[in-house]
Amino acid sequence: MNKFKKIFLLTTVLCLPYIVQAQEKTLQPEIIVDPKTPGPGDLLVVTVKHELGTLEGKFNGKKIYFNPSKETFKAIVAIDYFTEPGKYDLEIISNGSVIKQTVEVIKKEYEVQQLTLPKHMVELSAKDEARAERDQRKMAAIWPKETSRLWRGDFSNPLEGEIITPFGVRRFINKIPKSPHTGVDVKGNKGDKIIAPNNAIVALIDNQFFAGKALVLNHGQGIYTMFFHLSKVLVKPGQSVKKGEIIALVGATGRATGPHLHWGARVQGARIDPLELVHLKLE
Repeated sequence: MNKFKKIFLLTTVLCLPYIVQAQEKTLQPEIIVDPKTPGPGDLLVVTVKHELGTLEGKFNGKKIYFNPSKETFKAIVAIDYFTEPGKYDLEIISNGSVIKQTVEVIKKEYEVQQLTLPKHMVELSAKDEARAERDQRKMAAIWPKETSRLWRGDFSNPLEGEIITPFGVRRFINKIPKSPHTGVDVKGNKGDKIIAPNNAIVALIDNQFFAGKALVLNHGQGIYTMFFHLSKVLVKPGQSVKKGEIIALVGATGRATGPHLHWGARVQGARIDPLELVHLKLE
């Protein structure tokens, strides 16, 4: 081996640690939060690029789930309807190292809606009030249960149609202030088919005072979707359903003035606009 080759090889060996260090610096995880300033009821997507090892995360103290998506990892983060504007902590743990970011939640204005309903549906008897409270407790017991991922790909609309009441509307019924509308009402005719927006397991089927015939789907990782005022449920508790499968029919049961679908969603207990799920491009 001649002198020049020896010098070249020695230089290459000596430079290797610096080349590796440079590559490591280049491949540090890149974190993208979209949108940068979400509002109450919104979803944001946290995308991590150049991640080769383990990945965990928390937002405002709650675990978030990262899933592989092409050459990145993505997590859905929910901003509850009642979240106050301000700055909240996003924490990502990459190979044991903690990366912290701040997410600013902005104020969001929702419209006011005036409704008129029969007096007995608004000013409840003691019996009806007790039933409504039992219904609420039954629903509330579902959200803390976070199972493994069942959903795959993007979410779809369970019923195509006109939105007659959007998410977040502040309601006055017979001039009495009521809880805000934490779902969307979709116009439909009795018997219209409702499909599963993504793969899931049936978490609850019930007949409730306000919701009427109600169905809740568990999509895994803390994502649930709800369907109220149904005329008929076509699935059974614990049944696995596939995206696009017919699960129920539109009705007017419970507290409803006519046939329509009330469609709601919870992500790790947070009340969010279900249309946010449809708008996400996850894979």
